[in-house]
Amino acid sequence: MQSPTLLPLKSAILAWVVMGLVGIPALVFFDLFGGWRWPPYNAIHDQMIVSIYVTAGFCALRAVRQPLRHASFLWFLAWSSFAHGGVMLFHALNDPTHRGHLVGDVWILAGGLALAVTLRQAERVAPRTAME
Repeated sequence: MQSPTLLPLKSAILAWVVMGLVGIPALVFFDLFGGWRWPPYNAIHDQMIVSIYVTAGFCALRAVRQPLRHASFLWFLAWSSFAHGGVMLFHALNDPTHRGHLVGDVWILAGGLALAVTLRQAERVAPRTAME
């Protein structure tokens, strides 16, 4: 039986699965809501960023089954999201041509935070044997 303490963590991971496999590729390729592309437009950049997030989505799909066994990957996903969102926030606030990133990639900070908070809570509550 699954521990109820893992439900918030699994929900955060599933959000990354959906965003990695469907959401971010659709948002980038179709530039939905704006703020996903660097001027001047370069399709190669789109392909690169989408390939990274699709890979993260597939890895998150694997991690959702036993999240504490995949904690290193999940911490990487959380911290890299902070880094990506932080860099984009900096550029959006300091360069008017990048303001669109406030509705584009800056929200990734929230996804990283949700994953980090729920992962930390699960690690604190879970018995040590669940992580071995």
